[in-house]
Amino acid sequence: MIIKEKGYDEYLAQKIAAGRADVEAGRVCTLAEARVRWQAVVEELDSEIKQFERDVAYA
Repeated sequence: MIIKEKGYDEYLAQKIAAGRADVEAGRVCTLAEARVRWQAVVEELDSEIKQFERDVAYA
């Protein structure tokens, strides 16, 4: 038996409805677009980490 919190089903239904509305309104991106966006985020974080490591090593 799975125990769910009160209101979870309503919360889930609202989130699904909001997602469907986003799709109908064209507020979506393709998997390829998402990958490009996340790759940019990862590269920026990598750059920040490398800069931090240089700053700490020579502080």
